[in-house]
Amino acid sequence: VCDFASRHSGARRIHLPPHGPAPEMRRTLPIALARRLRVAPVGWTNERLLLATPDPFNVPALDLVRQTAGCELDVVTAPEREVLAALDRLETAGPTLGESIERSVRDTTGQESPAVAETQAVPVSQPDAPVIALVQQMLERAVRCGASDLHLEPLENAVSLRLRRDGVLHPDVLIPKALQPAVTSRLKLIGDLDVTETRRPQDGRATVVVDHRPVHLRLSSLPTRFGESVVVRLLDAGAEIRGLQDLGLPPGLEHRLRQLVETPHGVLLVTGPTGSGKTTTLYAILSELNEPGVGIFTLEDPIELTLPGIRQTQIQEEIGLTFGTALRSLLRQDPDILLVGETRDAETAGLMIRAALTGHLVFSTLHTNDAPGAIPRLLDLGVEPCLIPDSLVGAVAQRLVRRLCTACRHRVFHAESSSLPLEHPLPAGQPMDSWEAVGCPECRGTGYRGRQGLFELMVPDGQFHDAVMRRAPHSEFDRLARAAGMVPLAEDGWRLVHQGVTTVAEVLQATRSAASRT
Repeated sequence: VCDFASRHSGARRIHLPPHGPAPEMRRTLPIALARRLRVAPVGWTNERLLLATPDPFNVPALDLVRQTAGCELDVVTAPEREVLAALDRLETAGPTLGESIERSVRDTTGQESPAVAETQAVPVSQPDAPVIALVQQMLERAVRCGASDLHLEPLENAVSLRLRRDGVLHPDVLIPKALQPAVTSRLKLIGDLDVTETRRPQDGRATVVVDHRPVHLRLSSLPTRFGESVVVRLLDAGAEIRGLQDLGLPPGLEHRLRQLVETPHGVLLVTGPTGSGKTTTLYAILSELNEPGVGIFTLEDPIELTLPGIRQTQIQEEIGLTFGTALRSLLRQDPDILLVGETRDAETAGLMIRAALTGHLVFSTLHTNDAPGAIPRLLDLGVEPCLIPDSLVGAVAQRLVRRLCTACRHRVFHAESSSLPLEHPLPAGQPMDSWEAVGCPECRGTGYRGRQGLFELMVPDGQFHDAVMRRAPHSEFDRLARAAGMVPLAEDGWRLVHQGVTTVAEVLQATRSAASRT
């Protein structure tokens, strides 16, 4: 019914997200009237009220809303159950984040706070202390909007709260400077940091519960000119472990990767910069290999998700439990498969290679720009060249690009690709038929929802042996990898562009560092 109404009325069809609309939308329309008319105010677009309704043909109802709200409408269609659910959320919503900041300022200073720039808000139960409630609401807000990081950035006259969603930092609110000491102290208390130490960086961990789900926090404080900067990494402990089939791997690469992870021994490396999804890929591999007859151990910093049936160890460098020392002990635990969260030093690299040569299957990560760069990196870490050909079974490089919002993406056609950098040529004979980001309420106006991986897989063959032994430059390993069938990251990106998954700009941004090495 809703699709029929959308096609014949010209109104866009949307799905109302489970976390919205923002509580301040209560001020635009009385809830009782909205229920009677079966409409829900869900946001603003160019000073027009975005109104969701299952019946866009009800002109009298729309006129009444227009008169009551005192503004023009941008009417969209949505299922009636979603409209009523949105009204339920509006009716039970707690104070906005801005209102919590106002209350905290009044209780702290006895004065009204200056105007606060706010984008969205979420309900929160109010503890006794306003600042505790404010910080709790900040964390809940970040989790519910899908943020991976919360940044509390001190400025000269205020504190900026920014949230990283889909890899991009988005400004959220400005917190009055008077609240900075209290908010910073509260976050440090949550992470079990020393609130009296403000001159040195500190790191801590904590777990909070949001919507009945545990969320692991990694907190980092850093002294800056205008006070301590605090960054909180949010890790959903209840997130579902993906399998290889859920990562969006190219079919040929997925088949080859499955063959590699079924080998009885060797080292498989996953490479890429921080935040490129390496841990997600490794967890997906382990979930496929996790069987009762296999002993799997991991060394991680931090342990991001709990893997049932797998023994996971948290690295604690402050007490001497490094990757190297833990790996030495782990080899005495009779493992079949090992995951070393990161190969950082010569000791870890050497032990990992020797474990592979003694019959273990080892997975680890490296910070390199592409898959061929894994070999020079191992050599730089002091691994003997003669050990690499017999131990390294493959290297996966990956990046993350933002996925286009399917509700608002726009198809475009570019007849030529002459504007693209030379290091990112299109596959021969393929026109650039692509999509662009637009922005709508479902994607919070960004044009993107979620992220997707780009992948390349290098499988060394006999041609690599001589190059490894004479410590050849990166360019030669890249040439050998392509000759052995490796499809570069950029080409995997063009595949996703043609499928309407992402944009040309996202691919160029994600693969620029990899291309600069070739």
